Amino acid sequence: MVSLNYCQRMKSIILVHGAWHGSWCWELVESRMVKDGYKVLSVDLPFTGLDDDAAFLSNILDSVDGEIVLLGHSYGGMVISKAAVGRYNISHLVYLCAILLKEGDSMGGSSESSQESKIKIDVDENLSSIVKRDAVIPAFYEDVDLQLAQDALGRLRPFPIHSVNTGIGEAWRDHPTTYVVCKDDAAIPPDVQRRMSGLADRVLEWDCGHSPFLSNPELVCGLLQELAG
Repeated sequence: MVSLNYCQRMKSIILVHGAWHGSWCWELVESRMVKDGYKVLSVDLPFTGLDDDAAFLSNILDSVDGEIVLLGHSYGGMVISKAAVGRYNISHLVYLCAILLKEGDSMGGSSESSQESKIKIDVDENLSSIVKRDAVIPAFYEDVDLQLAQDALGRLRPFPIHSVNTGIGEAWRDHPTTYVVCKDDAAIPPDVQRRMSGLADRVLEWDCGHSPFLSNPELVCGLLQELAG
């Protein structure tokens, strides 16, 4: 499913969610941006594997005219790195506390970080994972309004853990790239983010947790307005 809002000016903005999430997580950002006259499109990845997710996004990119600011959050960073390869209409890539890797590299485990992720999951026999309920808010929404965080609990989706093994695609080599480190992130440790951000052209650091689209949507909007305006 694709949530699509059009207007008549500026570059298009495409928002790609992370693992276990969906396009719903961008609602606060999308509504503000559309109100200000921006063209915004948020996607629901199929979660049938990284290759499939990237192909799904690639088809969406085919349908958009004009220049695009493409933002990936968390796992969405892996998706945009593949889907944007070889495209001439991508004006900027944004990695929002996202996975940014060279092709074939892995993100590494907690042994490579001074911090430990608070994500805790259960995995079934098909390698489909769900986040343990008592870990959701500590990992993703610790600085989010409690009602928003509780509403999000029931909207998370199963996610195939094999999708995050290694990076595929290096679109960041061909397009201007901004990496946003979320300094209070409990899902992807900030020092892991800083290591990955070395592949980007510009690095920003925000005082927020893993989900600034819920905790501080104005901050996300400000960056998007800068890049799309």
